[in-house]
Amino acid sequence: MKNLSLFLIFVLFSCQNSIKPLLLAPVFSDHMVLQQKSDVSIWGSTSPNQDVFVTASWDEKVITKSDKDGEWNIKIKTPSYGGPYNISVVSLNDSILFDDILIGEVWLASGQSNMEWKLSNRLVNQEQEIANANYNQIRMFTVPLDLTGEQIINSKWKVSNSENVKSFSAVGYFFARRLHVDLNIPIGIINTSWGGTRVEAWTSLKKLRTLNATKDIISNLDLNTENNKKVNDANAYSILFKKMLSPVLPYGIRGAIWYQGESNVGNYEEYNELFPAMIEDWREKWGYDFPFYYVQIAPFNYEAGKLSYELRDVQRKSLKIKNTGMAVTMDIGEANDIHPANKQDVGNRLAILALDNDYGYDLVSSGPLYKNHELHNDYIDIDFDSKGSGLLGIRKLEGFEIAGSDGVFENAKAIIIDNKVRISSSKVDNPKQVRYAWKNVFDGTLFNKEGLPASSFITNK
Repeated sequence: MKNLSLFLIFVLFSCQNSIKPLLLAPVFSDHMVLQQKSDVSIWGSTSPNQDVFVTASWDEKVITKSDKDGEWNIKIKTPSYGGPYNISVVSLNDSILFDDILIGEVWLASGQSNMEWKLSNRLVNQEQEIANANYNQIRMFTVPLDLTGEQIINSKWKVSNSENVKSFSAVGYFFARRLHVDLNIPIGIINTSWGGTRVEAWTSLKKLRTLNATKDIISNLDLNTENNKKVNDANAYSILFKKMLSPVLPYGIRGAIWYQGESNVGNYEEYNELFPAMIEDWREKWGYDFPFYYVQIAPFNYEAGKLSYELRDVQRKSLKIKNTGMAVTMDIGEANDIHPANKQDVGNRLAILALDNDYGYDLVSSGPLYKNHELHNDYIDIDFDSKGSGLLGIRKLEGFEIAGSDGVFENAKAIIIDNKVRISSSKVDNPKQVRYAWKNVFDGTLFNKEGLPASSFITNK
């Protein structure tokens, strides 16, 4: 009898220990935006081996069971854009209700400080932009700058208004605003960005171990052991993938926008492998080849030896990756500030790429991009993609240089003929190569008539 009593006490104690509260990933909160017309993931934890019921007010209900560790993940169908809706999540002993949910388009915004840059920081027309930011159908979730993983539980989706918007990513907000105004549907932005960070920090260890640039360095690296000494280093290999990206994986998104590269100017050659690999990595983790639009870094007076024009060219060449686009900023850089105050044009140019490629708008969504060249005895003709309704020189066409077989570049004369740019110099016979804006600091002079600047380029690469 005594043994039976002890057994019953043990069973009761074990059952009580196995009861865990119902929790959802912090990215789920009131005011969230869910991706329309898709099967979106909802995930969390509760007691092990328990039924979890998820009911949405647009007449969808799904049931799943937590695993032996209490983890669960389900998919629920979303309708066309609209709302507000609510979602209830119920387990054995708990229930959670989310209110004011909108269905629309969700985009991930990531990168370093120029994406992190808030509307409360230095900004063109800042006072007016903040005062006019009352858009109930624009919402943003911001992953906090925290490598412990603890602060994110306090993060919530915020509705755009004159108070909340001060903490929004400026580029993310202006991107969302352009989409919302043109599409007239709700837009959600998940902002996970961190200033001064390298692409290596945003890529999974699994992917980094496959790359020539990093596989030897991290062949035995483990974030939970050897890398603990770098827990406060936001540039440790893969640390931001784990701490800033994984918490929002696999939240349903339409695509991603990216503004980063300044911290990789010093290893631009490796970026040629690292950047495409990161895009591939993220797409693999989400399970689909979502659109990925990125900003070419703006001109800035980098320290000696840092060749930002080389990094810009790597970004230009990365357009070969399917379903990508690049917003060029050759006209809005600031020589002495790596954070240009004009974030409106950056957000708008990213939005134009999405409107043109994903939302059925017939827009010229890029400035001129080097296509090919023809060699002549005394000049070289350069042709471009994305010429729009025609090439246009702003002020005087400057920034072009030409070289012969000796590879010595000279300043060149540039004129637009038959919608191509003809480059020549009296100092160069039988020219072989051309480059444009091949400097850290340069204010673009070549545009298309739609007002979008040409990317810097060199013809021999």
